[in-house]
Amino acid sequence: MAKQQALLALREQAVAWLATYKLELSARGLGFTADDLAVIEAAAAAHPPPPATLTWRQKWQVAKVSAQATFASFPAGGIAPDDPRLAPIGGLSFPAYAVAANALGWASEDPELVARVLPALGHTVAEWEAAMAGWTERITDDVVVATMYGQLFSQVGELPRRPANP
Repeated sequence: MAKQQALLALREQAVAWLATYKLELSARGLGFTADDLAVIEAAAAAHPPPPATLTWRQKWQVAKVSAQATFASFPAGGIAPDDPRLAPIGGLSFPAYAVAANALGWASEDPELVARVLPALGHTVAEWEAAMAGWTERITDDVVVATMYGQLFSQVGELPRRPANP
């Protein structure tokens, strides 16, 4: 029961972090235009997720991560905001990384899409590349951070829109 409550706390924390991040983006005049969202939607349609067939190595990795999650100790009230595992990488906070990854989806290798998505979030392609490497390492090495990433990614919902000019 305690683990379920801790996982619920991570979910609630992810929702709150994303809401705060989206408000901060809007206050800075950033976010996606209608044209950006149309390009993102077209890229998602052109690059659907791969089929769910797994190699034996991938199945082994899934089993390994499942075992780690089963025996992991998740923080009861969520992850402390000052936890060093959550320090921004390449200038991208964890919520910013999740929103960018969500917008890029399976088209993350498309340089035109990357060049469109990152500036809308206030970042450069170089910052994204650093963030991808660093966040991937943290997510791979720490099941609690990986669980939080899963919550952030799945709770992005509507991508942040750029505010209308006054």
